[in-house]
Amino acid sequence: MNVGIVGLGGPGVAHAKRVAASGRARVAAVADVREDRARVAAHEHGARAYADYREMLEREALDAVLLCTPHFVRVEPIRAICARGAALFCEKPPALTMQDAAACLEAIRGAGVVNSVGFMYRWARVTEHMRELLDGRVVLSCTVRGAWPVAFWEGIPEWLLTCERSGGPIVEQGVHLLDVARYVLRDDVVEAQAFAANRLMPRGERATVDDTISVNLRFSGGALGTHLHNWSHRGWVWEVACIGDDFTLTWDMATSSVRGRMSEETVHFHAEDDPYQAEIEGFLLAVERGDQSLIRSSYEDAARTLAAALAAAESAAGGGRPVRTTAVE
Repeated sequence: MNVGIVGLGGPGVAHAKRVAASGRARVAAVADVREDRARVAAHEHGARAYADYREMLEREALDAVLLCTPHFVRVEPIRAICARGAALFCEKPPALTMQDAAACLEAIRGAGVVNSVGFMYRWARVTEHMRELLDGRVVLSCTVRGAWPVAFWEGIPEWLLTCERSGGPIVEQGVHLLDVARYVLRDDVVEAQAFAANRLMPRGERATVDDTISVNLRFSGGALGTHLHNWSHRGWVWEVACIGDDFTLTWDMATSSVRGRMSEETVHFHAEDDPYQAEIEGFLLAVERGDQSLIRSSYEDAARTLAAALAAAESAAGGGRPVRTTAVE
């Protein structure tokens, strides 16, 4: 199969290597507004380089396209990819607004193409194990914790710190953990209430995002949750913990493990797999077979996770007013 890649920042470059390593497809064409980045990637993979993705789509016969642009650049590329009938892999989050997500979903449904969104933790063995352990059990509460040293990064992209472009910590990054919570609970967030603060990364001309957000969550099945996300911690905290009447389980991607207790039994599961590679290979297999059911994170389902993240961001911006999630039509 021939694969095209649009956007050659860190994710695009890494995904190109994963496509090549899969043995299922080759990188045939790449496109980036920075021609130098396109040329470098093209040289590495024996592909053709373009400065405009539209030209790439017109000239190339592509079975699939990986869209790795920032999430404020989604609607027009997705419409163009779908118009060519190519399968779509879209990096997370699927869009910046629910209006954009609805427009993208309309194009995807109209074209009937295989589609996937880059919530790679759904493909991790520890996530699948956690999901199996919770299957059929009543979860009372779900606690999500995420922290990254984003405030201390050198050469940080300016758009990442602009709320109007990135959506802030929950939409841009915490959305991964919200998606894990939804996936292991097999449930949707219906309401969010959030508070935000800037203790180490003050708002100003350079940064309009909050560095810390605390969210209360209500799931449709009755479980309650919390999500604390921070961009000013010099380390990595990445956890989803679930509590029931006789169990407590913690999914910890920092150690690639699930630990806790189920009744009287101690749980400790560890895996060394690569969920990034697994999601790309899973996507390519689905394209090869024309089977959407092989995808673990369709665009439609990813839009439900986005709805939860956007509700949290809206609540934080509104001073803690509870916000219900927007339904995906």
